[in-house]
Amino acid sequence: MVNTNKIVGQNVKKYIESKGIKHSWVMERTGIKKTAYYNFLKGEGNVEEYVAKINKLFRIKDPFFFYKSDMEFKEKTFERSRSDSFMNHVALSFHGTVDEELKKGMHLFSEFVELIDVLKSVTNLENPRG
Repeated sequence: MVNTNKIVGQNVKKYIESKGIKHSWVMERTGIKKTAYYNFLKGEGNVEEYVAKINKLFRIKDPFFFYKSDMEFKEKTFERSRSDSFMNHVALSFHGTVDEELKKGMHLFSEFVELIDVLKSVTNLENPRG
């Protein structure tokens, strides 16, 4: 017989690793204690509660997203543009809540950082010794 909780734990682990996120980051933002978290990844403990927290963190609407036995997550499946990745990181840091003002501010900040990168590369071309 297939252990559903074990499948869920494995899927969550694969999902998080495919996104390139550290497990400590997930534990911090979900409030799941270390021992409970790693037990959860093995399919032990209060799986339903922890799945709900993971879904909320990653803004996953389908409560049964991790319950599929045939899920595969490949590295870089979730790769997006630099600005999209930055916005997702900011949104996840605020537990998934993003309003228009935050989006505008983060977009402006992202453009500013890109401008600094361009200026830095131009400066390095003009003065190669630093």
